[in-house]
Amino acid sequence: MARSVGSTGMAAGQFLDLEGGPNSVGFIQEKKFGEMGECSAVCGGLLAGAEDDEIERLRRYGRAVGVLYAVVDDILEERLKAEGGGDRKNKGKSYAEIYGVEKAIEKAEELRAKAKEELDGFEKYGEQVFPLCSFVDYAFDRSFSVDDASG
Repeated sequence: MARSVGSTGMAAGQFLDLEGGPNSVGFIQEKKFGEMGECSAVCGGLLAGAEDDEIERLRRYGRAVGVLYAVVDDILEERLKAEGGGDRKNKGKSYAEIYGVEKAIEKAEELRAKAKEELDGFEKYGEQVFPLCSFVDYAFDRSFSVDDASG
C-alpha cells in the first residue's frame, strides 16, 4: 500500500498532474488511478487468500480498471464541456482532451477488454467474481454509449 500511495505511486501521479506537461497524461493516469485500482484489487485478493498467480492477475485487473475509470471520466468531462458545461481546472491533463474523444473511447474499450481478460482465470470462484466483472462494466458504461460516440 505504501508503494501505491507514495512517491512512486499516486503521489507521483498527483505531482505530475499539477506540474507535468500534456505528454504525461498516460503516466499520470497509470500512477493516480492505476495504482489505486491495483492496490484495492490486490488487497482484496490477499485478504481472500488468493494464490500468487491470482494476485498478479488482480494486479493487472486493478490497474486496467483504475485507468479505465479515469479515461471514462475524461470522456464524460469533454462531452460536458462540448455541451457548454464543465470547467476543468487542470487544462491539458485529460486523455480525451489531448487525444480526442474517439481515441479515448478506443482506449476505454481496450482497458475494459484487458480487465475482463484478467478475470478469466477466476472461473473456479463462480459468482464471487461477479462484483469485479460488474465494476468493469460500470466503469465503462456510466452515462455514455460507444454507439453515441460516432454521432
